[in-house]
Amino acid sequence: MTIILDELDRRIIGVLQVDGRASFKSVAQILHLPERTVSRRGQELLADGTIQITGLTENDALVKKETIVVRVECAPGTNRLVATALSALKESIFVYLTSGSNICITELFSSRRRLTDLTLNLVPGIPGVLGVTSYQCLKYHRTAAQWNPGILSPSERSQLMDTRPVVSHDHIELDREDKIILETLALNGRASFDQLARTCGLSEATARRRTTKLIEAGALSIHAVVEPSDIGFPIESWIWIQTSPENVSNTIENLLSDNRIRYLAAISGEYQLLAQIALGTNSELNDFLYEKQNWSNQVTKIESLLMMEAFKRSGLQVLRKN
Repeated sequence: MTIILDELDRRIIGVLQVDGRASFKSVAQILHLPERTVSRRGQELLADGTIQITGLTENDALVKKETIVVRVECAPGTNRLVATALSALKESIFVYLTSGSNICITELFSSRRRLTDLTLNLVPGIPGVLGVTSYQCLKYHRTAAQWNPGILSPSERSQLMDTRPVVSHDHIELDREDKIILETLALNGRASFDQLARTCGLSEATARRRTTKLIEAGALSIHAVVEPSDIGFPIESWIWIQTSPENVSNTIENLLSDNRIRYLAAISGEYQLLAQIALGTNSELNDFLYEKQNWSNQVTKIESLLMMEAFKRSGLQVLRKN
């Protein structure tokens, strides 16, 4: 059954995108709506899989872990088989099928040794894979967890941001209990501290303290995973951007001023930046790519691929709706 989201649904999702663990009482207070109504609608959105709450491991904060984006060229007719295999990898964060020459895009997060094995052996060995090109992620400037689609008013978003812990972005190394907490929250970002404690064999107070430490270090963010099309952004495109080194900072600044940018990373290779944009229409995409824009003033080359189907987002398998 196709789910039609109304304004209330989208605004509840907007709050959970900022704070995936916000109680429905808090959501109701932010939106100035009855708690019973918000709770009922919020539970329905979670139950039918329209939104999933995940604890996303923030790669930049962790030592001994790296991220690469991999473009995989597939043989005709094998795209979905390859995407399914990639989405089954625990190291894959997102997996998308795109327009163009049977291209699948995935982001992989692991140790350098494991990433080398994945790109040189495992991914090329998937039946249907014809070629692999990898790009090292050098720095994240925006991730899906940080995307502000403009659903909430600035004052509503500010209220939420004010309640979030101050993030130090200290680099940390995970111990066994930290890893279990991250794995548990990756599957259910709204798991209670009691559930975390029982899973890890810790006291509830210790589970709460460790989770807070991960969030404050910037190693963990908890947010809602939603199909952009469900909240009014059915057009997604990946854009590889080439510019001279002295113009990279200015290009980044101009791109980040646009809330339609869901993802922006500095990468290695022929291109300096990789962006993902979500828009309402193909006409908007045409204007963004080919009409004069501040971000493109100093760009020498772009390559864009239209996203056709998502298999994995933020480490979670995309639930198929009938």
